[in-house]
Amino acid sequence: MPGFRRWGKSKLERNPQSSFKLLAAVLVITLYLIIKEFQHPTVHLPYTTPVGAHIQYTQWNGTGKAHEKRADKVRDAMRYTFRKYRENAWGYDDILPVSGKGSSSRNGWGAFIVDSASTLVLMGLWDELSHSIEHILGIDFTVADDLVDPFETTIRYLGGMLSIVDLYDAGLIPQDVLHDEARDLILEHAVTLAQKLAPAYDTPTGMPWPRVDFETEQGEPNPTFVFSDDPNKREYDHPVIGPARTGSSILENRVLTRMTGAYIFAKNSTLAWAPLVWSKWVSPWPGMVDAPIDIMNGSPVARARHWDGGHDSYYEYLFKITLLSPPTDPHLSLYKKRFLDSAYSLRKYLGSRSASAPNHIMQHLFIGRQNGEEYHNQQGHLACFAPGTILLASQQYNQPSLRTFALALLEGCRHIYTSTTTKIGPETWSWTPKFSYDEPRFAPTTERQKEEWTKSGIWSTEPAYKGRPEYVESLFYAWRITGEQRYREWAWEAFAAMEEHCKAPYGYAQLADVWQAKSEDNWVDMQESFWASETLKYLWLTFTDVETASLDTWVFSTEGHPFRMIR
Repeated sequence: MPGFRRWGKSKLERNPQSSFKLLAAVLVITLYLIIKEFQHPTVHLPYTTPVGAHIQYTQWNGTGKAHEKRADKVRDAMRYTFRKYRENAWGYDDILPVSGKGSSSRNGWGAFIVDSASTLVLMGLWDELSHSIEHILGIDFTVADDLVDPFETTIRYLGGMLSIVDLYDAGLIPQDVLHDEARDLILEHAVTLAQKLAPAYDTPTGMPWPRVDFETEQGEPNPTFVFSDDPNKREYDHPVIGPARTGSSILENRVLTRMTGAYIFAKNSTLAWAPLVWSKWVSPWPGMVDAPIDIMNGSPVARARHWDGGHDSYYEYLFKITLLSPPTDPHLSLYKKRFLDSAYSLRKYLGSRSASAPNHIMQHLFIGRQNGEEYHNQQGHLACFAPGTILLASQQYNQPSLRTFALALLEGCRHIYTSTTTKIGPETWSWTPKFSYDEPRFAPTTERQKEEWTKSGIWSTEPAYKGRPEYVESLFYAWRITGEQRYREWAWEAFAAMEEHCKAPYGYAQLADVWQAKSEDNWVDMQESFWASETLKYLWLTFTDVETASLDTWVFSTEGHPFRMIR
């Protein structure tokens, strides 16, 4: 099948001798992987019943039934979101929820439509889904507005379409909404898109270029990268990439390989994260990756280690691939070891309990970041995915200590929400570590930060809310895995706050400052597609019947798209 790009001309001149050595090394590794693949094929096309450990809680005794009133409220929010988009911005990538204008920053294919479709399926919103399917069938993925971001395009568009196909094949979409011919055409669109993204992998390491030009079919460096003979005018000598961007395509491409039988998609994505999983660069912390990474030679150009934005979904996929892969995959034991090593390193080196504050004696567990020799006592909202993923792994791998760690982190994320005026968590925050690090990077400096710290033991470093799903995502996993009612209650608290403070004339706005009282002046005229694909989906799944999209049957991508566990 066309689309596998490996050794096209580079935009950067390389030393011929070193290039030959690198090429030889990569060819040897590739040959080894191919031989292993023929010995232990990872593609199993026949659909069989999922097997393995129970992830979901089993002793519900009636408590896992739907909370109809709350589930309906979340579904109403999805209806409102979809209706306002359809009436005012149909075909655009997103709607601006305050002004009602259309916005296209995801290449103009209608990101909201594709990204939200799996949510519509699970909620049973068939009229809305019918309109979405009609649009998706007409998308031309061979033409793109501007350069294409392989990471965002894979998780939003490719994953969205593959999830529709999986949900249809599982019998969850009525035939009058989607039929076999339309299902096949959506899969064809997914193949076309994956083939157009293939030049991203045309690098010496296999790690993707940050952008792809669909017209020239060439990979491109990040637009901010400066080519210059003067090294003082650029930060790095070569384009670099973070772990999340190179390590977060394997779920989607593995599913595409399973659906088509074409191994090239799984192969590209496996080679893309091979420099992370099989890294020859020694990190002082087991399982943790140093970043960012030079895509031309695979070497780390800095020593940033964390599970926050830019690194997060690599660790998420490192675990989830062990749920999605068939048991004959020869790399499963290594993926498991790498994940567990990284989770325990996260707990040992970056877990930090906050010190008591004058008006807040409670102490909470957070996860910071390491930047070279410096510890950053700062966490982002994105890192609130970690409790859910670690909790999943603790259940699958029978790791009680990781379960305790995950639930403590989740309580820390909840404290961030309950501490603010809006009862919604900020984009980033800091705390004073109870146990001293040599020189924590952040301390409260402004009068406002000092006041926040005095009252809650934390202070915001970026007080915005961007509609992010990570906290409610982890609440969903906590509810489904522990069966404890409090996680449903916490999810309802969060949704009620979003409904009160974010609902705008044309959708749900982001907030400039979560410590500001309710005011339209606090709205930010932006609504990302993940509001519909993740935030509302995870909230609704928390309140509906627990057998809907069971964690024993479905794996959710980093964009919230469910894929079937096929063994």
